[in-house]
Amino acid sequence: MSQYNVAKNESQVCKETIDTFQTVLKCCGSDGPNSWEKFMDTLPDSCCAPNDSGCSSESAFSNGCFDTISDFVNSNTQYIGFGVLGIAVIQLLGMLFACYLRTYIMKREEYEPYTV
Repeated sequence: MSQYNVAKNESQVCKETIDTFQTVLKCCGSDGPNSWEKFMDTLPDSCCAPNDSGCSSESAFSNGCFDTISDFVNSNTQYIGFGVLGIAVIQLLGMLFACYLRTYIMKREEYEPYTV
């Protein structure tokens, strides 16, 4: 949040990321709209609904992004775990097939090792 209004190219990516998070998740700041007070005088437009003209503390999303992300992860832990487990199984199968292919190539009679 401290890099939000800095005029460097790297901070533009930070600004766009924060704006996207706040718009998609309908949240404002890390702990709510008050967390922007130490960094800026006004709230970013992404703290409010897209059709609001001026973003103020009264019209801003009341939930903080940390709590919103934490709730999302906690409510979807089972699906995240299954996704990670599925990727691990696919990786292990790839390693097994690679080992099998290496063994098959090495056992062929016409195999000539590549030497440099």
